[in-house]
Amino acid sequence: MASILGYLNQLLPFATPGTPLVQDLVHLGVICGALYFAPHIQEWYRQRRANTVPSNNGLPGNEQHAAPIVGAERHVDNELNNAVQPDGLIAAPDDSEDDEEQGNDGNVNGGGHEPDEGQPGPARVPDMPNTRNVGAKKAKALAKKEQRRAYHEFQRSQGEAQRAKDAEGAAEREAELGAERERRRAKEAALEAKKAKEREQKREQERKAREDDIRKRELVVKIVKHELEGHRVCDLMKVARRVGDDVDVEWVEKIVTAGGIVGRKNDVVTVITGMGWVVKVSEEDMTAVYRKAIEEDAADSDGRVSFETLGRMVEERLLRP
Repeated sequence: MASILGYLNQLLPFATPGTPLVQDLVHLGVICGALYFAPHIQEWYRQRRANTVPSNNGLPGNEQHAAPIVGAERHVDNELNNAVQPDGLIAAPDDSEDDEEQGNDGNVNGGGHEPDEGQPGPARVPDMPNTRNVGAKKAKALAKKEQRRAYHEFQRSQGEAQRAKDAEGAAEREAELGAERERRRAKEAALEAKKAKEREQKREQERKAREDDIRKRELVVKIVKHELEGHRVCDLMKVARRVGDDVDVEWVEKIVTAGGIVGRKNDVVTVITGMGWVVKVSEEDMTAVYRKAIEEDAADSDGRVSFETLGRMVEERLLRP
């Protein structure tokens, strides 16, 4: 009993803690190799047996057994061809009928007549079709592989068609975007040109307005000075009418004041009255007015001369020819 246990311990790896590590590794490698090569050896052996043809096929005693074997092999080929074809593909034509026709043709001479049975010659061996014995599991694997290949090919063709369609659509969209950008650029250029033209027109109008304003200012000052030199009084309403319809008395008064006309220079005073007149009065004129007021006894009971009386006398003094 002890010898049997010791023998088992030597055969089985990892049996005892005292087993050397090298022995365990060797046993493990042998077992892994056997497990890996055993299916291949079995498949090779099975195919070798299936492809082996007996040497006495031409004997009359073996013809009865050869026919069922050939029929079974043809049936296996038909099932394999049907299993390998994927969905949506046309199945390959069956070669069994061609094999039968070729076998029948082999039994006929070149003239279409069968050979005489009594004719001397070697024993005629029937032609055996080339068959391939494939198991059901292998056939399913091949069918799945073919289906995957057809599916991937279909997906690839669909992807290429979609990419071509997207590329065509992208080109059209890019052309549309380019045309839209060109239209927008043209509109922006036209709008910018219009704005530039409007700015130029505005600057031109402002320049003309400034020139016209300067011209009107100079004209007002010139008219007022000319009237004061000749008559020593000037009606600003008439001046405004001569300058333009858009000019009023207030604007003329501002121009006269800004032009330095109003004020005192030496013994001459120039003022603007409330009625819109520019008056130029000298010291000599006022002396003559006061003398006239005394001569005419224009003073009241209190000895004062009213502004109305004094203004009338100044007007008479200035407007006399």
